[in-house]
Amino acid sequence: MNRDTQFVEQCEDCALDAALYSLGALPEEKAGAVELRLRSGCPFCSAQVAHYAAVAEHLSLSVTPVEPPPELRRRLLDRIKTQDAFDSTEHRKVVRGQDVPWVKMPIPGVEFRPLVGDKTFLLRMQPGAVFPKHDHPQAEQCYILEGSITDSDGLTLHAGDFVVMSRDIQHDPIRSAAGCTLLVVYAD
Repeated sequence: MNRDTQFVEQCEDCALDAALYSLGALPEEKAGAVELRLRSGCPFCSAQVAHYAAVAEHLSLSVTPVEPPPELRRRLLDRIKTQDAFDSTEHRKVVRGQDVPWVKMPIPGVEFRPLVGDKTFLLRMQPGAVFPKHDHPQAEQCYILEGSITDSDGLTLHAGDFVVMSRDIQHDPIRSAAGCTLLVVYAD
């Protein structure tokens, strides 16, 4: 398969994911991947999600609302209460190495592994990989676990280094000559 064919297939996959994401029908791990691509500022993904969100909104206006059966309503409310309780208490969540696979991004040589929702994840870049220009709508904390990474200003961070980037900035491309693994956490 040549590179152009592979790119077209990745775009088709992104468009399908965007459609399902807009309907809330994408599995959690794939939804996290879409949200990561949106946060990275991918113009294709952003346009696709905006398009399908408008379609989904129009679809929702064309149906008559139906009151859910009382048992379904109770089950949904109980489920929401349980999730809220986990988020607001001291319970722990363990993510083992085999629990969540690495997910390839539509950026050559870059993949991520979600750890907790879409706010805490590992990012891995192969040697020579370049992460393109992207927005930071939230403050980002980044700890370099392995290898090194260099930003467009020439600042190189190595394993053991930590950086915090403020929200609402645009980050120019970053490169990893030797490859790297990063722990990324988005602040609220």
